[in-house]
Amino acid sequence: MVEDGMVFGYDTGNSKSYAGEPTTNLHPNPEDVSSWTGDLFGNWTRSTVTSNVSIAPDGTLTADRIGDGYGRFNSSITAIPGQTYVYTVYLKNVSLTNNFGIAVAWGLNGSLVSYNGSATTVQISQISNTEWTRVTATEVAPSSGINQVQFGPCPFTGYGNPSGQTIDVWGGMIEQKSHATPYTTGTRSATEGLIDFKDSTTLDLSNVSFDSDAQMTFDGTDDYFALPSNIRSLFSSGPVAVEIVLKKLSADQSNMVAFDVDVTRWNLNYNEYVSGQWSFDFYDGTERVIPAGNYDNEYVHFVLQQLADNTLEIYANGELKGSEAAGPLAPNGNTVRIGSRSNGDSRYFKGELPLVRIYDIALTAEEVQNNFNGIRNRFGI
Repeated sequence: MVEDGMVFGYDTGNSKSYAGEPTTNLHPNPEDVSSWTGDLFGNWTRSTVTSNVSIAPDGTLTADRIGDGYGRFNSSITAIPGQTYVYTVYLKNVSLTNNFGIAVAWGLNGSLVSYNGSATTVQISQISNTEWTRVTATEVAPSSGINQVQFGPCPFTGYGNPSGQTIDVWGGMIEQKSHATPYTTGTRSATEGLIDFKDSTTLDLSNVSFDSDAQMTFDGTDDYFALPSNIRSLFSSGPVAVEIVLKKLSADQSNMVAFDVDVTRWNLNYNEYVSGQWSFDFYDGTERVIPAGNYDNEYVHFVLQQLADNTLEIYANGELKGSEAAGPLAPNGNTVRIGSRSNGDSRYFKGELPLVRIYDIALTAEEVQNNFNGIRNRFGI
């Protein structure tokens, strides 16, 4: 991918850019298995723990090994009746031979109310001896009579595994959600989930949505990013380029804007000016619309750019779809939005916008093609 001239960019498929959906890990001491006391489980014999015996998923020597007993469970945390909780933990098999369970206990003021010994059954064939596997259990709290919860892997006594067998454990996580998000030790705020590659812009995930895989989506109702004035200032005249990968999840014919600058008009728009198609819309005193095709329910890679002489170009999947001579634009405010119009007229995008990059240069046809080739397999284009 072209890096020269890039002034802003994010990519939800790159862990350096997308840390994940905002969340809070409620698990106390998530990387210290020896502190997982599991008092709600009463007379269950806790597994023995050997601390810091293997390399954890984060590359540190902090993973613990548990042996004989009933497993290890977090100290009690506050739970709300009727709410959904999702538990995840990293596991690596050392010498287990049988399937086992992820158990959950619900408590009230330190006393056990109920438990499920197999909230999730883990097939031993699913757990590698060489790679970490993140296992998930999702449970709905009883509708009343509880205020505590404990989760944990329960791979030994009672599950038919002979004595002396072990498994490595790291990174317990409990979230009050219906789905798991990427691991964090504490709270991942709305401004920590998505990072601009250039560290020049703070991105706030408060105004976007997330699917069951904790991937960022736009709901077509009120989701968008607003970018600051330093990005807006690039668009008065060329050269400037915007690269976008999107997937429109609605085949309806309502207007959608995936990218917009609040000059008179500089945007990537669906169906407003060309029926059933995406287009590059630009107004410099004359309406200039360059069609780019229809791509319902599939990923497409767009590059819109304004050259040094203000010529407009739009590429779709590496192919130049059209160009037109134009003039420079006069400033009209200071807002750039990803996912909607900038002037608040409710033309919100519905779908996915996993990659956006902005350049203060124009890309050559070869660079556009190379960038497209670099992502096409990932998105099945």
